[in-house]
Amino acid sequence: MKSYSRLFTLIQSYRKALLFAFFCSLFYALFNAIAIWFSASFITAIFTPEAGQFNAVGAEQFSNLNDTLKCYAWNLIGQGSHFQIIQRAVLIFFFAYLFRNFFNVLQAFSISFIEQRVIKDLRDKLYSHMLSQSLSFFHKRKSGELASITLNDVTALNDKMMKAIRYVMREPFTIIIFLFLLFAISWKLTLTALIILPIAGILIDKFGKSLRRKSRRVQEALAEVTTLIYERLGGIRLIKISGTEAEEDELFHQKSLKFFKKAYRQKRFDILTLPTTELLGMAIISMILLYGSYLVFDVKSIDGEDFVRFIAILFSILAPAKGLGDAYTSIQIASASADRIFSIMDIHEELPEPSKSSAVDTFNNAIILDNVHFKYEGADVDALEGIDLQIKRDESVALVGPSGAGKTTLIGLIVRLYDPTLGVVRLDNKDIKTLNSVGLRKLFGVVSQDIVLFNDTVGNNIAYGCADISEEDIRSAAKLANADDFISAMPEGYNTVVGDRGVRLSGGQQQRLSIARALAHDPPIIIFDEATSQLDSESEMLIQQAMESLRENHTMIVIAHRLATVRKADRIIVLEQGRIIDQGNYNQLLERCELFARLCQQQFLT
Repeated sequence: MKSYSRLFTLIQSYRKALLFAFFCSLFYALFNAIAIWFSASFITAIFTPEAGQFNAVGAEQFSNLNDTLKCYAWNLIGQGSHFQIIQRAVLIFFFAYLFRNFFNVLQAFSISFIEQRVIKDLRDKLYSHMLSQSLSFFHKRKSGELASITLNDVTALNDKMMKAIRYVMREPFTIIIFLFLLFAISWKLTLTALIILPIAGILIDKFGKSLRRKSRRVQEALAEVTTLIYERLGGIRLIKISGTEAEEDELFHQKSLKFFKKAYRQKRFDILTLPTTELLGMAIISMILLYGSYLVFDVKSIDGEDFVRFIAILFSILAPAKGLGDAYTSIQIASASADRIFSIMDIHEELPEPSKSSAVDTFNNAIILDNVHFKYEGADVDALEGIDLQIKRDESVALVGPSGAGKTTLIGLIVRLYDPTLGVVRLDNKDIKTLNSVGLRKLFGVVSQDIVLFNDTVGNNIAYGCADISEEDIRSAAKLANADDFISAMPEGYNTVVGDRGVRLSGGQQQRLSIARALAHDPPIIIFDEATSQLDSESEMLIQQAMESLRENHTMIVIAHRLATVRKADRIIVLEQGRIIDQGNYNQLLERCELFARLCQQQFLT
């Protein structure tokens, strides 16, 4: 309930629409009560019109509220022939329902607007919140699960929210007015009904709590299915190559069956809620009918018209009472989704930004890592330990070492994807924690082994992240990356759509587009993280040529397993188990560094 109450705080931004819906609900309840009240007068006008003709006297003659209201009703209907009385009663009855439905529609429009806006706001907030988190947030969570929460849980919340808000906004007014009229007709009959109603309320509450638990399990099972689809479709190439279609099909069937069982169990329970509440309602009505008949025929404390009116109002009160029950059930289901949504929004793993961060748009001297240590959350040992390193402007530096040595982690600290556990990273003698993170990262062009291309045009993929970039600049970046030739040969050139994740391009073409993107905003520092590790010799040669052409007027940091890529680096840093064990040029390290020599020997470079 706490999560759902937080959701309602989002509605406060739409106070005017809420106020409008409030008055529409009030008028709906009033005209609904008028329609129900005149239904009894209409029946009386058909069968015994003379029974209602006590309107000859004024309403002030009656001290009883019920008789006073009946007097006003018959005064409005007026006198005349039997047909004239029925005619006016029908018109009043019709217009009461007309206005009732008019205000009902206005209220529904208003609530729908609020509901859709709140859902949009919630999804926007959730997505913005996830974007603001550090990389460690995503390392600990499956992207499919986050997508499921953003789409499925917010949608589930959407489906139930409108019903709950509409009922909560409208039905209390109807119930209050109807109860007032019921007490006016017969307080004995009304109290009898109110004594029985709490029993139904207790049972509905138990249904709601159980439904909430089942709904949470359904959403969790749906997240598993979504995650599986997301991961397997992303790795469809591997599945095809491995010939594991049958195993993957069986795994999906198992997950899908698990979701089916939980969803069907919830649906059965949801289906049982309606007949159960209706059965309880009929039990209440049956008891009241028996007691009301006793008051009419034996005690004679109320007349036939009052009893008809009481039964009509009582039957009419069941619908809004059931509506509140449905609203409560919807809240229970929505709360399960809200819990999952707010469990993500309550996580704050953002890298802290200083209140007055320094702007940065140039790189003049050096990047310095001073006794830097870093440990991933939950890890037993440091990924980096005691790193002291200086990378000067326009210097070409290569990071080499076995897998897990900490090369990519070191890059992550330099561009501030993480903060050091201990030590300081400086840019031009300024702690990067004091710099504006967006401005800092604009100084870097990063080319990663894991290529990310969007299902968009070649030009838009190159220009990604550059707010103002001309077509000439895009083409210049492509030329530097040795990509212009193959792009120009495409049917639509730079307007060619690359497909999902660049599926229409070869691996070398994808990597050269990635390099062009990194160069598009002309960054002073360029990072190549395993940029050629999975390419054929021809593609690797083209990318090495692009890298060589960029050495002038750029600071380059290169991570490579293929040591031929780093032969011409000004300095090579050798890492092992998170420590720098040696550094120097290629020939120096080949002579004195056993690890470096062994790595070279493994690649037949010696």
